[in-house]
Amino acid sequence: MTISTWGILAYGLLYGSVVTGALLSSSIFRRGSIVFARAGRAHELLSLAGLFAATVHALASVFPPQGVQLSQLAFFGPAGRPALGLGVASLYATILVTVTFYARARVTAPLWRWVHALAYPAFAAAAWHSVAIGANAWLPVMHAFYLLTTGSAAALICVRVFDAATRHPAKRTRTSS
Repeated sequence: MTISTWGILAYGLLYGSVVTGALLSSSIFRRGSIVFARAGRAHELLSLAGLFAATVHALASVFPPQGVQLSQLAFFGPAGRPALGLGVASLYATILVTVTFYARARVTAPLWRWVHALAYPAFAAAAWHSVAIGANAWLPVMHAFYLLTTGSAAALICVRVFDAATRHPAKRTRTSS
């Protein structure tokens, strides 16, 4: 597979992860749906597969013919190439989100939710990276692909944010000690 194929695959898998995550975490979509009972595992698998494909894409970019130096990859890319830096930042954020998912029992719930919410800007950074410097981004079919995926993800994220903003906090009960 080519470097760009790995990049497109990573983007598509991460899109699927963001969409399933937004749907799973939104009470608007969860109400009465039997489909979402098993969607958590799909979300996890899409996330891991997307992270794997993104890592292969990034590491393959280090070697010729791309020739991006490892130090540039590690420190967000060369000067004057912010789209490359956004791709690397997206990868790092996705790694952080994944690690905290598996460490969620060891961190507080608010911190876990805040870090997990980084998946949304990480996806936006990956989308920008893909459109700005993707080898096939100039193709009309890829324009349609990026428009469809970013538009639908943005809509679902907006629904998710609206849901979180309007949800009534659960009533807390006091327990006597």
